[in-house]
Amino acid sequence: MAKKKKILPEKKTFSGLLRGEFLIKTGSEQNWKFMLYLVGLAFLSISSSHLVDQKVVRIAELQDKVEDLKSQYTDKHRNLMRMQLETEILDRTAVYGLKIPDKQPYYIVNKVYDNVNEK
Repeated sequence: MAKKKKILPEKKTFSGLLRGEFLIKTGSEQNWKFMLYLVGLAFLSISSSHLVDQKVVRIAELQDKVEDLKSQYTDKHRNLMRMQLETEILDRTAVYGLKIPDKQPYYIVNKVYDNVNEK
């Protein structure tokens, strides 16, 4: 009987790795699938981090806008409070000749009688 030769696994070396032997030898189909899987994961990771960066920039822009609007609100509120002061109102109405009266106002009251009481 003829003796069968034992097939020894090939020795994997660093130079073989650099030459890409794992991609051209027999059984390399699984290696190609794994490499495509890794490339897909890398693409997914890069695209998701890019989207997150865009959202972070948008959030920062919106926060700046909110701060600006808050300061505008504060300014308008301060101006409104100043305009409600009695001295400010007197100064603005003096142009039209309006002033605070010296005497207290009085009311004219008309008495209204029911038709029933008049009969």
